[in-house]
Order: sequence, then C-alpha cells, then structure tokens
Amino acid sequence: MTTYKEIFGKQIKQVSSDPTDAGAEGQIWFNTTDGVFKSVVASGAWSGSAPHIIPREGGVAVMGTLTAGLIAGGNAPGAPYTSSTEEYNGSGWATGGNLGTGRNAYGGAGTQTAGLTAAGYDGSNNIAVSEEYNGTAWSEGNNVNTARRAGATCGTQTAGLLVGGYTSSPVGIAEEYDGSSWTAVTSSPTTMYSMGLAGIQTSAIQIAGSTNPGQACFEYDGTNWTTAGSLNTGRSGGGYSGTNQNSAIAISGETPPGTKTVNCEEYNGTSWSEINNVATARNPNGNSPGGSVTACYFSGGQSGQQLTEEYNVTANTIIAGAWASGGSLNTKHNGGSASGTQTAALVSGGNDGVAPNYSTVDSEEYNGTAWTEGNNRSVSVFNGMGSGSQTAGLAFGGNLYPGVSSATEEYNGTSWTGGGTLNTATDSGIGFGLQTASVKAGGYIAGPGVATNSSEEYDGSSWTAGNNINTARSEKPGGFGILTAGVMFGGGGAGTPATVATTVEEYNGTNWSTVNSTNLGHSGAWAAGTQTDGIGGGGAPTPTAAEVYNGTNWATAASLSTGRATANGLGTPSSASAALVSAGEPSRKATEEFTGETTTLNVRTLTSS
Repeated sequence: MTTYKEIFGKQIKQVSSDPTDAGAEGQIWFNTTDGVFKSVVASGAWSGSAPHIIPREGGVAVMGTLTAGLIAGGNAPGAPYTSSTEEYNGSGWATGGNLGTGRNAYGGAGTQTAGLTAAGYDGSNNIAVSEEYNGTAWSEGNNVNTARRAGATCGTQTAGLLVGGYTSSPVGIAEEYDGSSWTAVTSSPTTMYSMGLAGIQTSAIQIAGSTNPGQACFEYDGTNWTTAGSLNTGRSGGGYSGTNQNSAIAISGETPPGTKTVNCEEYNGTSWSEINNVATARNPNGNSPGGSVTACYFSGGQSGQQLTEEYNVTANTIIAGAWASGGSLNTKHNGGSASGTQTAALVSGGNDGVAPNYSTVDSEEYNGTAWTEGNNRSVSVFNGMGSGSQTAGLAFGGNLYPGVSSATEEYNGTSWTGGGTLNTATDSGIGFGLQTASVKAGGYIAGPGVATNSSEEYDGSSWTAGNNINTARSEKPGGFGILTAGVMFGGGGAGTPATVATTVEEYNGTNWSTVNSTNLGHSGAWAAGTQTDGIGGGGAPTPTAAEVYNGTNWATAASLSTGRATANGLGTPSSASAALVSAGEPSRKATEEFTGETTTLNVRTLTSS
C-alpha cells in the first residue's frame, strides 16, 4: 500500500491548531488539541451577494465573470423594457451605460468590457437588433438575420453564437457573429426557446428549454450538432454557465407544470450530476451567468427580484456581507448626532416623537451588545450632526423646532460641555472627523426650504469657514471620513431632492470635488467608514438600500432588514465592514450591525467511513 509519506515525501504533521492558509488544501495533519486527523477539501457552495440596483426580470442579458459581470435590459418597475445596465465587481452592482434599445427576452455574451447582446422583444415586436458594450457605453452593430425573442447566446463579442428562440413559434435557427456580421449556420436539432447556452462559438452546449422533452441537451462544435447527456431535472429559463461543451452548469429555472426549482446540475461532457442547490428558486428566462462551473453568479428573477447568488468551488467557505440585529435603543433618536464605532458608539439628541419640540436631550452609549443611558446634553434638537468617538464625541447644530441651532457640545465619555459656536446655524447637514478636527457641510440654514453650500471646520475649540461644497443640499445627506479625506453623498436641494440625490463630493481638507455618483438616491441618509472604504444608504426613495464606496466607485451592498430614514450611522471613521445603524423613521429604536464578507478555510475532520 502506498503511504502518505511516499506520495508527499514527508510524514503527517502534528499541530496544535489548524492552518489558515488555502495552500493547505489536500494536506493531512493531526490536530493534537482536538485529537483528530484533518484536511482541507475544496467544495462548491452558493452564497448570497448584494442585490441589483433595480429589480429586473424577463430575459435579462447576463455576461462577464464572477468578479466582472454585466446585466442589461429586462423588465423593471416603471420600465417594462428597460435599457438599464449594471456592472458587477464580485461584491456589488454599479450603474453602467444604457442600451440603445430597451428590451427583454434576449441573451448576452462576452465580458464586462466587451459585451454582446442579440435580438429580444421591445414590447411590440421581436427585434433583430444587436449591440456591443465597451465597458462604458453600448453601440449598435449589424442586426441578426432572424428577429426573435427568448433565444440563447454565448461566446465572445468577436465570436458569438445565438441559437433558438421564438418568432411566431419556437425555432432552432442558429447564427454566428464575427465581431461585425451575423451569419446563419446549421440549425439546432430541436426547436426551443427559453433554454440555456453555455461555452464558446466552437464548443457550446444547448441546455433544456420550453418545449418537450425539457431535459434534452445538444453539443455544438462550430459546425455540427450532436446529442448530449440529458438533464436529470427538465427546466426552462433559469441560469446557465460554462466554458465549453464539456463543462457547464444549469441553475434553477422552471420545471413543468410551471413550478420553480432550486435544483442545480453540472455537466462533465458525458452526463449531468446534481450539485448544491441555490437558496431561492427562480426563473429569469434564460439568464446566462458569466464564468465557469467553479465560479459564476446567478441574478434576477420573477416578480421584480433583485437577488444575486454566487457559486464558488473553493477551499474556503465564503460568507457574504450581511446585516444583523443589534441591541435596541432605550429612547427614540431619529435624526440624532452619532459618534464612535460599531462596538463603542454614541448617539445623542434626535426626534423622540414627543410634543412640543419633538426632540430629546438624552444620550446613549453602545458597547456592541447593548445601549446604556448616559448623561444628558444641554441642547434639545433633532436632525443635528455628529463626529468623533464615544470618549471624545462632538454634537452640533440641529432643529430646535422652531429655529435652527448653532450650538456645539463636546463629550468626554462621561459628560457634555459647551464648545465653539457654528458660524452658520444649521440642521440636516453632515458631520465627520474627530472631536479636534471635524467638518460640517450642507444642511438647512433657516428651516426647511433653504439649503446651504457652506462648510466649516472645527479645531477642538472653534469653527472656521471652509470652502463651499459644489452643490447645496440638505435633507440629511450622508458623510464619512476625516477632515483631510471626507465624502458627502445624497441629500436633497430645497424641495427638489432628486436633483442632487446621487451627487457625491470628496473633501481633501481644503476643497470639495465632485466624483462618481451613487447608484441610488439617498435623502435622509446614514453613513460610516473612510474615504476609500465607506458605506451608506437608506432614506428616500430606497430606505433599505445600502451602497459601499472604495474611493472610486459605488456598488450595492446587502440591504438593511428594516427600511429607515434619518437614521444614525457611526461617526468616527472605521471600515465599512463594521458599520452600525440605529433609529430612523418611522420612529424606531432598532439597531443593525454590518459585517463584511468573510472567508474561512474549509477544514474537515477525517473519519474512517
């Protein structure tokens, strides 16, 4: 019998703790602490990821890879044949360039920077339009020869393949694209629509579809079609991914007679075998994820779903970023002043819903588990601003109802004392930074209706006027960072929040500059993090939405469990992976904590069975 030492050239190690490096995959060791043999084994699993920016269903074109994906078109609320495009970075979605022709029931191929779409339905007719994406914008190319909807597409922008679909009845017509023109080639052996197509132009596999038998598959070598192994579970729609005719997966979809399945299967060139199921059964009508059988994503669905799931075969267990319930506040603090971190937070003031001034002087501290009442402030306001830490906090401005406050209060971890007065009384603006180096920007300066573009800096004793922001805004925008590296997003202008709801500006300690926009509007926002690792969201019109910022681009993140506006995000800069949100409208005491994506080594105990 061949021994482990003969294979690997060394004996089994004895260790007191398990390794954490993925390079340990396939190795065997004896854990002396646990008294067992262990190894690291790669396995496939689905994990949830950030939702789309907008809900979409109905034959969305999907292309690219797990870390550089692209979706376009489909049905969306208020835009049943949308031209909207979104880009995926492996964690979240960001807005891309719009299609020239909005449509649904069509396919996509290629990559995020070289995408291809073909045919579809525009709400009135089957169309023959094809378009190319360069990573920024779509441009129209030559039409396909046969207008159709619900066909399947795979390959690249310069070597694409379109098969099947529906004209006035199902068809098996196939066409190839060379980067310029579409050419009719040998038709599929079966007429089919809402099926899958995976692989490349010279090595593809057509999978299942909406006409019987629903399990049949066919391989294409660039010239001829041959019968392939049949699926174990027949389906139409769903998702399909793979690199060639010998390596593909079929994901979810609709099984006769109209039910949806969580079943997923993998093809090895001969037969299909079941793999782990997706969490949510759905039928996006032929969604073709980018990637391979070991790394792909599945997105969209019916009834306006925004779901994204990722599949990885890896030695690591991947847990997507998510929100979890934290301890509840003792008093309602909607629109309070926030400082601190997820495990050492401070919230003060805010709207407690009690007449006549609808605000409180109460302050509370959070230890990562529970909120504890602290000493009261002197000024009772709501929609104030805050910065600093739990032991060196700052609260300033706010709505006195009636009137606007210019007061500043400092917290030392026990008591509040008066600080320097704002140059301009303000409420509903932003604050970020430290107690001795803070920024205040935007907000209302004379009650609702008068938004300001002013900003000020605090040095620990007094406020000094700084350079103006580029776009005046109020209605609680979001802000995070430090005095020399800050970010401001969302909010609204005087009565017209939509005009600036996606505008983003960065501060370098001297000047404000307009940068990439958020994907969604956030008026009445919360925020936390640094200029290169921030998170924010909430408010109107998307109260559960969250977005992350990497210093250049914004992408969707896991949604809050409870929609809220004028909530409190932690104040002192911290990683976006450890954010805290509390309170929010309608009046709540609830707190949610964010934990970013984590990976852990898939260590297994070895047994004799």
